Amino acid sequence: MKLKGRVAIITGAAKGIGREIAIAFAKEGAAISLVDIDIDNLENVCKEVTESEGNIISAKVDVSKSSEVQAMVAKTLEKLGKIDILVNNAAYVKYGKFLEFQEDEMSRIIDVGLKGYFLCAQIAGREMVKNHYGKIVNMASVAAELGFQNGVAYCSAKGGVVGLTKALAIELAPHRINVNAIAPGPTDTGGLRSLISQEEMEGRLDRIPMGRLADPRDIASAALFLASEESDYITGHILKVDGGFTALGIRSKD
Repeated sequence: MKLKGRVAIITGAAKGIGREIAIAFAKEGAAISLVDIDIDNLENVCKEVTESEGNIISAKVDVSKSSEVQAMVAKTLEKLGKIDILVNNAAYVKYGKFLEFQEDEMSRIIDVGLKGYFLCAQIAGREMVKNHYGKIVNMASVAAELGFQNGVAYCSAKGGVVGLTKALAIELAPHRINVNAIAPGPTDTGGLRSLISQEEMEGRLDRIPMGRLADPRDIASAALFLASEESDYITGHILKVDGGFTALGIRSKD
């Protein structure tokens, strides 16, 4: 088992990619602290994982609030004993035209998707430093590299995640803490389908050389690799899991 004896915190774990990461980590032997503001779906994931794997705790946490993150980390230490792995996956996403985008929505997206990653990494990272070991996996996006129409706030937050990942990798390397990010391409989740039209979905699909959207389990597999000892000499890396989405330039009709 790749994560036997390890303790992981996973934010944004109530559904989609976070849910699949929780399932993958539990199957590989990790004890897990699941975090989300969607407590109903979070409890469903807890039950689903506990029935087959066990050793799971959960907490309703707004990751943009340091007091709630501190309480979650303290609970994880109390119940599970340590923190080896942090997966920053929480997000608040809203698309809209730049000239009409509301300031409060911009603030919320940055607060959850960038400031929240900073807070979780800092507070959990202090515990990792004590043990001279840790793995931090941040969820970025191909939107950090590519401009998405109506995605000004999301692209900005994910671009910040890339910068945060590289800076933390440098500072934490002396403590044997690896910091990497995953940049998923369009992924088949309920969240994406609620944000864009079917026409937009087909447009994204047409740009993927591998011919399909990512499955959340594709992203979970990458997270498992970056959280395991198999990635011990990898840090500051942005791993694209996009089916060739960002590699595509001009596509032949043949």
